[in-house]
Amino acid sequence: MENRLALVFSRPTTSDPLSFMGEKRCVYEELMQRLQNKNIYPFITTTKVYSQKGEFKGYWDYSKGEKVEFINKKIKVDIVYDRSAGLDFPQHKDDLRVVDNREFKILAWDKWLVYKQIGEFMPKTYFISNNLKSLLSKINSDFVVIKPINGLKGKDLFIGSKKDAICYDMNKEKSYIVCEFIETVKGIPGIVEGRHDLRVVIINNKIVWSHVRTPPNGAFKANVAQGGKLVEVEVKDLPENIIKTAMKVSEVFFKDYDNPIYSLDFGLDNKGKVFIFEINDQIGFPKPFMKAKDIFLEELVENFKSKL
Repeated sequence: MENRLALVFSRPTTSDPLSFMGEKRCVYEELMQRLQNKNIYPFITTTKVYSQKGEFKGYWDYSKGEKVEFINKKIKVDIVYDRSAGLDFPQHKDDLRVVDNREFKILAWDKWLVYKQIGEFMPKTYFISNNLKSLLSKINSDFVVIKPINGLKGKDLFIGSKKDAICYDMNKEKSYIVCEFIETVKGIPGIVEGRHDLRVVIINNKIVWSHVRTPPNGAFKANVAQGGKLVEVEVKDLPENIIKTAMKVSEVFFKDYDNPIYSLDFGLDNKGKVFIFEINDQIGFPKPFMKAKDIFLEELVENFKSKL
């Protein structure tokens, strides 16, 4: 009997989720074909039709070509690959098997929790609680970073002087941390010149894909959503100190969080010291022409198989 796996998005039932993927659509379709080759039946559904205990009230079937319509029939699944982002799905105490599990998602969506677990590899960080001025005095760098504990894509992120930080208008509905600013302007030898954010993707306790993002000239934010440029980096070309740090973290996460799928963002300071900036449980897929595409998909399938 085939196992059933659902890729779950948060789109309404009127929208084909993969129509928003652009050139990455074919990578998702290849993943689904690879799953079928391993006797795992894949389909796509949405959190908006989830009932409970692995049952969804409708789904999209991609086995019949590109003309995809929502099928309004109930289906029960064995495992979910969650692409919805956030902590609303599934609800607490639901016994649905989810990649990543809820405990890891809670960690990844709280930058303060991340710091408390792997802070030895990160810039000095403090939780802000109406005490920003006193916290700034504890940070040695002239510039600081202020960001929400659950922010995405560089939104509500401040990078600047301590003087300007005092005046930064934080969103009152969010909790924030303040971090030491790590100047990465000297780049990574053989990889990138200038300021950078190097991301490594870890699946099955292995680095399977990496890319480096660089900000626009004169800027600090390297997020692609903020105008940053992304270039693939072959895993074999990664510096040894980044690989060692990544694997130290990976060993812990692999054991404690049921072999999660995630990424780590790195930077090297001007002395070549390695820092982790954050972790992400919602990783983008490689583009179809990228060299790591096949190993990325292969390890995804192996990850799902290990949990069935």
